[in-house]
Amino acid sequence: MPDVCLQLRPAGKLRHYAKMFDFAERCGFDGVELCTPPFSIDFERLNLLALERSLPVRSLIAPRPLSTTGVLMHGKCYAMDELNPDILVVEVPRASVLNWPALQVFKNMVLLFKDNYGKERVTVENGRPGPFQRPVLDVKKVRDFCYAHDVYVNFDVASCAASGMDVLLSCDMLVPRIKNVHFSDYGGASSHGHLLPGMGLLPLGMLLARLNEYRYNGLITVEVDPGVSIPGQDDPVILYSEIVGFIRSYFERRQAPPAEAAGAA
Repeated sequence: MPDVCLQLRPAGKLRHYAKMFDFAERCGFDGVELCTPPFSIDFERLNLLALERSLPVRSLIAPRPLSTTGVLMHGKCYAMDELNPDILVVEVPRASVLNWPALQVFKNMVLLFKDNYGKERVTVENGRPGPFQRPVLDVKKVRDFCYAHDVYVNFDVASCAASGMDVLLSCDMLVPRIKNVHFSDYGGASSHGHLLPGMGLLPLGMLLARLNEYRYNGLITVEVDPGVSIPGQDDPVILYSEIVGFIRSYFERRQAPPAEAAGAA
């Protein structure tokens, strides 16, 4: 069964991470995904926090390839060395007119990470369009890039929909290379991405059923944009616990024995 993780956004102080880890533990997540923490964070205490909560850091999002931090990394991610997650996620950058320079920077970054951490730990995340920019690789080209350079895919469901692609067909196309699924809903506009599951338009149940059919056993990471409101007066812990249960229910069916076999036993 896939492990269900919660994406935690970067925080400037360890006590903010403590609150986020506590929330993830109460909701029943198996682990967490971290956006790269700032240099000032005490990584030893952050590792201890993950150990105390039994919430390993399973995935780490690298700084954007075209950011100052990303350009200066040269294939070494300090948080990757300190936290030792299973996978590193590199998002496809956006460009307005000239794709080639941004694509070259991105390609070099991915290949350097692959050399340093191994192909099994490097994943490429499909991007989403901005107001005047588009990802330098669409979903099909992400697939081709990952096969050509022997790395894996981080499938962002909402970004796929925001790019105008069918999420079920894209899943079929990418699934042999998927190691992590960023699981969220989409509201039909680029400004309404990464919503709580059930708040948008996507057939998320059908997507989970499709992953189950393929016997997917990677990570499924719940990603919600900051500032997304909780509907009504729902308790966030109860709501996220239900999301975890919803995801797991599709894969528990695969593990259940057939009724005839159970009766015969």
